[in-house]
Amino acid sequence: MFQHDVGLPAGSGKTEAILPAQRFTQGRYDKPFTRNQIVADVVETLTAGSGCGVVLVGEHGAGKSFVAQRALEQLGENYVVVQIRGSSISSKLPYGALSVLLNDLDASHLEHPLMVLRGLTQLLHAKAQGRKIVLFVDNAHDLDELSSMMVAQLSAGAHVTLLAACVDLPHVGGDIMGLWKDDLLRRVDLGPFDFTDTSATLSNEYGGRFSLTAARVLWSASGGNALFLHSLAREQIKLGTVVRQESTWVLGTSPIALTGEIRDVVKARLNRLSSGQRDVFELLALAGAVPLQTLMSIANPQDMDALQERAMIHVSHDHPPMVSVANPVTAGIVASVVPPGRSAELRRRLMAVLQDSDHTDFGGSNGVAWALDCGEQISPDVALAAAHTANDASDPVAALRFLHEIQGREAIAGAAVESVHAHISVNNDESARRVLAALDQAAGSELSLAEWTSLQLLRTELDKRSATTAANAGARLREIARRLSEEPDGNSSAAARERLRLAETDLAVFEGRYGDVLAMTEDTDPGELGSESRILSASLRCEAMAVTGNVLGALALGRQVMAAAAVVRLTDRGMREIRGRFLLQMLLSAKFKEASIFLAGSYETADPQARLGGMFEIGQGVIDLHAGRLDDALPRLQAGTGQLRAQDPDAVAGLAVAASACAAALHGDEETASLLLTELTQQRTRSGWLVGRMTRYFELAALAELGQRAAAIRSLVAEAEDDAAASALAPALLFLSAAARLGDRPLGLKLGTLSARVTGHFAGLCSRLAEGVKETDSDRLLAASKDSDAAGNAVFARDAARKAVSCANDAGNRIALRIAQRAQQSLDDRFGSPNNGLHSLTTSTLTARECEVAVRAAVGTSNRKIAEQMHVSVRTVEGHLYQVYSKLHVASRSELKDVISTPTQTARLG
Repeated sequence: MFQHDVGLPAGSGKTEAILPAQRFTQGRYDKPFTRNQIVADVVETLTAGSGCGVVLVGEHGAGKSFVAQRALEQLGENYVVVQIRGSSISSKLPYGALSVLLNDLDASHLEHPLMVLRGLTQLLHAKAQGRKIVLFVDNAHDLDELSSMMVAQLSAGAHVTLLAACVDLPHVGGDIMGLWKDDLLRRVDLGPFDFTDTSATLSNEYGGRFSLTAARVLWSASGGNALFLHSLAREQIKLGTVVRQESTWVLGTSPIALTGEIRDVVKARLNRLSSGQRDVFELLALAGAVPLQTLMSIANPQDMDALQERAMIHVSHDHPPMVSVANPVTAGIVASVVPPGRSAELRRRLMAVLQDSDHTDFGGSNGVAWALDCGEQISPDVALAAAHTANDASDPVAALRFLHEIQGREAIAGAAVESVHAHISVNNDESARRVLAALDQAAGSELSLAEWTSLQLLRTELDKRSATTAANAGARLREIARRLSEEPDGNSSAAARERLRLAETDLAVFEGRYGDVLAMTEDTDPGELGSESRILSASLRCEAMAVTGNVLGALALGRQVMAAAAVVRLTDRGMREIRGRFLLQMLLSAKFKEASIFLAGSYETADPQARLGGMFEIGQGVIDLHAGRLDDALPRLQAGTGQLRAQDPDAVAGLAVAASACAAALHGDEETASLLLTELTQQRTRSGWLVGRMTRYFELAALAELGQRAAAIRSLVAEAEDDAAASALAPALLFLSAAARLGDRPLGLKLGTLSARVTGHFAGLCSRLAEGVKETDSDRLLAASKDSDAAGNAVFARDAARKAVSCANDAGNRIALRIAQRAQQSLDDRFGSPNNGLHSLTTSTLTARECEVAVRAAVGTSNRKIAEQMHVSVRTVEGHLYQVYSKLHVASRSELKDVISTPTQTARLG
């Protein structure tokens, strides 16, 4: 029964298998894969010669078989693999899983377990021919008792090394469990993929980076289950929900479709549940969430415990505790496949035990959707409350569905508010304006103060989003303030005034009026951040503090805001604004390492992408750009830019394009950088003031890298002067620092004056750069370069090193020059642009003609050959080389080669 794979000669050194005839051919899976460390650990245990082997534990679809097969592929020629598989059918038969082996034994060997064990031992050793045997038992939880005993005895007797895979260890036979309890069998748990695993797996499998949104949507939808993930990804690519753009994958405008293969996978998993477990799971999928006590009154607690142990349902810590399906996408699929009659029956059973007061409260929008699916009528109040909940959870489609159930909704202010929110969330501003116009015609002036205020604030939001109506936003807010001033104090007017104040502050931040923001929020108490409006107000103050120069204070308050946001229930939009603003603040302050930690922690949360927002699409790419990790930055920024072209709720697509252009320019891809800068001029979305300033910074940085250095410096200085005049000191410092790194000594002196007005580490680096330029001190400049590189700002470090080279050269300090040149070359090489070394020489030390001669001489080209290539005389070449040696303080071609990092074949000469 031992069989070689077709096409492999006997004794080829490959592993072998018993039926089903499968060969784990080494190298069969050529793509990179995640969990390779787990695979390595499994291989090490199997080949160590101690213990009985490994048991892989994980849910269906967790990737147990994948890990096992990758491990078996790596076994050497001294191993033979025997595979058996448990199943629900074989588990009911004595020796069911071993039947494929027992067929080779004489019937007399089957009369007693000891004879079975002896026969199996002789069979395996005879066929193995001296090689070590690895017994791979898939679905070990489905082994019958006698098969489990045989597997354990073979393992304990060292006849085989065991590699078992099971859903949960308690359901594995007692004999195998005994091996684990005696520390003879190593347990390896395979949990769900985290976000990093998911992103890497998708990129490896399909080629090209997935945008943050696309990867997180697939991760969330799959629950990290490897089988779900691949089924879901294949289906979305097939349907065009996830679309390839050049070398990246992005999520289109359509929601994830829960059809086809992924639905079959979920249904198969559902079919493995007992009838009682299935009742609980289907009821929760339809209801959304049910009070724990209510569910216990209609379901068997043992069924609930079994589902919870398998992480299929979740019990909240709310009061009262609520039970829900752990994965919302699985819940959506299950709810869609429950037949209408069964759905109605499950709803009848639930309604029979709910208190009257609970009928409209449980399950949120899911419960209301279930009622509608069952043909029930819902009251306008319930529909409106469900729409509000759906909007808070970034589900505008559900919100509009609930609102459609309200008769005469065109004249109801509350319905109009929720409808406008839904349309704004999908960037459908025209539909939102039509809803407001219809309300004006239907309701006239019959609106309460609270309703009128809500509608006016929505109109302000729509005004702000369009360049043609932006001027109306402030006037509308002033009209609201006038109306509220005429109203007597009361609960409704107090709430309206708080909302107005937040809207005024938000508009001031959007327009860059940070002095006004600080005045509006001066009573902010970090200890009183117990509501969404207070947290949002404090977040806005953070941005104002950072922009106006109080970077340290802003970061401290920002951390308090994020801590408060973690414990207060916030709408998706509120959380997205807070997180995005804090991230932008850290990037402005050059807190790149802290920002990277913040990003990683945010990516791994179970929150939907709607609670992260557009800045998170490009945040890590911007960090990698500054750090000189362009091989990481370019694909990240490319994927983020592609995604933001499709969905840009926070109006940061322009910033993504500018950062991508800067990264391409740093990498020497001038064509791509130029195309992106052209696209930037065509951007029509109106962004916030600070996003606009960051966009402009990257645009000018890209132009400087593309050879427009003098014009870029002039623009950088002008932007810095404008921002400083408006007390926007941190952006001014950003612009001026770039100009000073590229420009002359007077700009360095200006930088020192401005940096003294800003707090934080970046301001300190700018001050040290300015001192080094002022004193023409290459040692100070190199120290600033080293520290900025350590802080994750290799662009700053590269430019500071170039300044150090220039200062050392001017001082004629050969030792300092050589040290500075090595530092500069190391940083230039990191960016990977073929023009970096050449650019540095031409801008800091040599003329263009001298540089052309230098790079040819550095690779060993003779003077005569250089003269022929440049169409000049040998004497002219010798004269240029004399100047080069003198300026660079070198004495030979070999020393010249150490200075110049750009090979002549890649540099653009002439």
